[in-house]
Amino acid sequence: MKILHVADTHLGYSAYRKTTEEGINQRELDTYKAFEEFINYSIKQKPDLIIHAGDLFDSVRPNNRAITFAIKQIIRLSEKKIPFILIAGNHEQPKLRETGHIFSIFDHIEHVYPVYSEKYEKLDFNIKNKKITIHTIPQYTSKKEYTEDLSKIQADKKSDYNILVTHGSVTGVKEFKMNEFNELIITKKDIGKKFDYVALGHYHKYTKISENTYYSGSTEKYTFTDAEDKKGFIELTLDNKKIKTEFIELKNREMVDIKPINCSKLKIDEIMSTIRKSVKQLKPKEKTIRMTLEDIPSHVYRGIDFNEIRQLTKNGTHFELKANVIKKENEKIQTNSKINALAQEFKFFLEKENIKEKEKLAELGIAYIEKIEAKNEGKWY
Repeated sequence: MKILHVADTHLGYSAYRKTTEEGINQRELDTYKAFEEFINYSIKQKPDLIIHAGDLFDSVRPNNRAITFAIKQIIRLSEKKIPFILIAGNHEQPKLRETGHIFSIFDHIEHVYPVYSEKYEKLDFNIKNKKITIHTIPQYTSKKEYTEDLSKIQADKKSDYNILVTHGSVTGVKEFKMNEFNELIITKKDIGKKFDYVALGHYHKYTKISENTYYSGSTEKYTFTDAEDKKGFIELTLDNKKIKTEFIELKNREMVDIKPINCSKLKIDEIMSTIRKSVKQLKPKEKTIRMTLEDIPSHVYRGIDFNEIRQLTKNGTHFELKANVIKKENEKIQTNSKINALAQEFKFFLEKENIKEKEKLAELGIAYIEKIEAKNEGKWY
């Protein structure tokens, strides 16, 4: 029996200013391409079941293009009679229950099982003379209710296989968080050894938590923290209670986070020469690139020829120049874009305030600033 485990496709996501001739954001199209590649693989391989562990869409109200694309691709699976289980993640979960959920558009598509009603749902399938039970627990508004319901789930002893599907951050020796305010917390004792397999969504890096518990990771690279990661999904094989997993990599647009250049002892012509050399070696065409200038004195930074850099990188999807400028001794100001100045101001604000958990608030606040800025960035000069 073969099952595909995918998550965090974030359809509708967009970032930077690069658009196609039709005026569509290039990064938005990249997310569609990755998901379509997954669907193509699914139709070719004909798995017995597909599990999507949350964040199909990037927002509560995705644009019409994202909705139309998702429906067309999922209908392709429906036409092949491949069961598709889809749970809600934190990105598509409305703050108010009465708002209605975008997943309702899938309610009447045959062989599609959307789970989004903030409650535990059990789905049973008979596949190749085996009973398989899928325990689903989607995004909840109440973290307390989620934790309580998750702890109560028990494996069905009458089933040959029990699989848990949920979307959240596992805590333990290491925490697998995305630093978002509405992320749900999963403790290892709640997933433990109750299930034959635990399919997780939310953390964007493919990760093995235990022998039977995995994050499939996201299907696309969304920030520069993803630059070195491989993106894709998991192919799960179940045979006589034995489980085998294989990570299937998808092709993504190349994202490069260049090793920082220490500018503390370099003259402006040396810095420009290093930039030219790095860009030439990378061949920026169709790539998303970030370059960081560390410890650059303010008077040297003002001498950078941004027009030349723009010309060198004009064929790229996005080029971001990040500079940690030294104005005074031991004082660094990040100047690549509004994000750095805003993040620094946020840190200064928290330091002056008498509030608890400053580090946690700083971490969450900066993560949100970065996410919002990523949708608008492009002005790095």
